[in-house]
Amino acid sequence: MFVFVMRRAAWALGASAALAVLAAPLGVSAQTYPVRPVQVIVPYPPGGLTDGIVRQVAQGLTEKWKTTVFIENKGGGGTTIGTAYVARAAADGQTLLFTSTGYVTNQVLMKSLPYSADAFTPIAMGATAPNVLYVHPSVPATNLAELLTYAKANPGALKFASTGHGSSPHLTAELFASKTGISMVHVPYKGAGPALADLLAGHVNAMFHFPASLSLAKEGKLKAIAVASTDRLKEAPGLPTFVDAGVPDVVSSSWFGFFAPAATPQPVKDKLHKDIADVLASARLRAFMEESGLTETPMTQPEFASFIAHEQDKWATVIRERKIPID
Repeated sequence: MFVFVMRRAAWALGASAALAVLAAPLGVSAQTYPVRPVQVIVPYPPGGLTDGIVRQVAQGLTEKWKTTVFIENKGGGGTTIGTAYVARAAADGQTLLFTSTGYVTNQVLMKSLPYSADAFTPIAMGATAPNVLYVHPSVPATNLAELLTYAKANPGALKFASTGHGSSPHLTAELFASKTGISMVHVPYKGAGPALADLLAGHVNAMFHFPASLSLAKEGKLKAIAVASTDRLKEAPGLPTFVDAGVPDVVSSSWFGFFAPAATPQPVKDKLHKDIADVLASARLRAFMEESGLTETPMTQPEFASFIAHEQDKWATVIRERKIPID
């Protein structure tokens, strides 16, 4: 009888609304959420900046909700394993996805995904980190003009490390090569740690990475050439942007954000968005972001969804123009 009444009420709302009523988890509301500990899936191996940010936010949410928010790393498959896990989860807000640029690039780079592209809804932007171009001290260049002169005189001499095929460092390097006409070699790694280690050792000689590595440049272990942002970094005002250096089309940031299964009730999505935004705006999180070279980038849910769509279009163009292999 209960199911019949629900179906009759749903039908009165119209076909699309009916589906939403029938699909929505029963008993879940902004007032009762969360009803138990919340799981956040990170589709990357443990460690690294992604882990650092999400664990800081999880701590803040745990304090706010008086309910544990725990992180589980499910790396592998170019982030598809962890992402697919959340796609299969109940749409009740109890299982969330915290991911980065690979979320959009995989939709272009992979012939098939173990989940539907519309299986998720963007909840909240966590932070952004503009990509800085670093080179090994052995590279005979201290600025962008010298680097381009060297690269054009020695095709393939620049060996760009990345955190994996289709990652933000990889695609930013491809964007840079496209806009400057240089020839470069892409060397993918499984994560930032091993890529940065080989850059420091000189096994590769260039990499786009976070502003947090500016400390290595200050120590003389790397050379920072330019930052792929529209404005100079507060922590490194002497570092030019690519715009300053005459290459205005190289603008790229890594980003980190929260997603939920698409059928999650809107009141729960709204509560998630507000509470995550509150935590990100706290003094503790702002201090962490400043220390880590991150930028708080507040967005409404529609703005975040629009940002995701723009990112997908942008990188799809780069992938197509650079003829980057699709798996």
